[in-house]
Amino acid sequence: MALLERDAELAAVERGLARLCGTPGTAPRSGGLLAFTGGPGLGRTALLDETAARATARGCTVLRATGGEQEQEAGFHLVRALLHPLPPGCREPGLRAALGRHHALAAPAAGLAAPARTVPPHPHAVRRALDRLLAHLAERLAARGTPLVLLVDDVHWADPASLHWLTGLLPQVPGLPLLCALAYDPAQLRPETAHLPDAVLAGGQRPRALPALSAAAVDTLVKETFGGAEQPAFAKECWSLTGGTPLAVTRLLARAREAGLSPHRDAVGRLADLARGVEPPGFLEHLHGLGPACVRLSWAVAVLGTDTTPARAARVAGLDAQAAREATETLCRAGILHTAEDDGPAGPGTPEAGGTPRFRHPSLASEVYRSIPAATRTALHGQAAATLSLAGAAPTDCARHLLEVHPDADPAVVTDLRRAARAYATAGAPEAAHRCLGRALNEPPARRDRPALLYELAFAAFRSGTPAAAAHHLRAALAEPDCTPGLRERATRLLALARTATAQTAATAP
Repeated sequence: MALLERDAELAAVERGLARLCGTPGTAPRSGGLLAFTGGPGLGRTALLDETAARATARGCTVLRATGGEQEQEAGFHLVRALLHPLPPGCREPGLRAALGRHHALAAPAAGLAAPARTVPPHPHAVRRALDRLLAHLAERLAARGTPLVLLVDDVHWADPASLHWLTGLLPQVPGLPLLCALAYDPAQLRPETAHLPDAVLAGGQRPRALPALSAAAVDTLVKETFGGAEQPAFAKECWSLTGGTPLAVTRLLARAREAGLSPHRDAVGRLADLARGVEPPGFLEHLHGLGPACVRLSWAVAVLGTDTTPARAARVAGLDAQAAREATETLCRAGILHTAEDDGPAGPGTPEAGGTPRFRHPSLASEVYRSIPAATRTALHGQAAATLSLAGAAPTDCARHLLEVHPDADPAVVTDLRRAARAYATAGAPEAAHRCLGRALNEPPARRDRPALLYELAFAAFRSGTPAAAAHHLRAALAEPDCTPGLRERATRLLALARTATAQTAATAP
């Protein structure tokens, strides 16, 4: 995507990188905080791509992650994508020695190896440990001459645990030797993300809203695309049909070129038909026109999200390897997918590269996911959970999909969700643990397992800051005939704490 009319934003990126990198022999400085806002297709991702390219050219270490609409239920998903694997030169044994107990607290949330814990840590302690981990990484990388640049796209879709950490980190960014750039859509902020703009302001910056392109910028894009002069009516119609949204303009021009159009007045009438396939709902009609195999593969990639591999996508889509390969090539040629050679953020690939299929733009992934019929989407999540389980994936990876399937009194589902809840509790994400345990209770579990499950659910609710809900679950556990004496004693103690916390909350309420 051409970054036309983004001079002010690119200048801010350059200033941040210049402050961060400084000159040889100078002490590391903070690059500060940047935040780009706007709706789908206005260039937020393109600006982060350009920031990554410029930072890499200066020798910086770039860590990047993207919030996903399908990963919001996974605790610390964004944190793990951002911090794991560790940057080169930051070996984990050295981190353990440097961070001590902070490493043990932060490691489960960051996806690093950690010692087993008998008592789940408090979420605040985990967030402080993550702060210390990031500060240590930034200081070490700055000392090596490869300063740290953090890029977080689609923050409005961040999972709650990651968002709590990130918003707490932003006010600290000006004091750290790193540059942090965020991108989000203000129109899609959820109640739990509504305070994000305030956190950006606390970090010393005002969010930079991205406008649509002017008619003159679209005229420039038309000239660049077709390599010559054009009739003004052609560019004006492109601008009118797309509203100047950069992604829509570039996709429309690409389709016009593929269709063999020339930028002349006699081709203006055909642009409207091409534009219907650029954005929803026409985009979805265009996708279905590519054939059932392409639709099924795109659905599978949308459901799997960051867990996608070629084999997993083929299995979830119900396609053999050859059919999946052909569908991937078709979707790449259509500009819907690209192939990535690694698990991190990747630029455009080619279908011949044989890498992992990913959507070219996050908004395409969301549109495809939302278009899947509800019953089919549920079935695909069930297939994704089974596929990941066979592949030996972590319980938390499977749990994200199990949360979407219908209850069926399956003991294995209860077991998997409880295992995922324990992993989330150990990582300091009690809200995610609570979601898993609540879904396990609805499966439902065997009668003998209900008391322990209710106690675990209550503990997660208590750690999540909802003591009244914890008290409700504890009373239910104590009423179960299969509640053992030991569990009854633990539940009674926690119930007393929950009642006290509930009373204190009520006393301080306005």
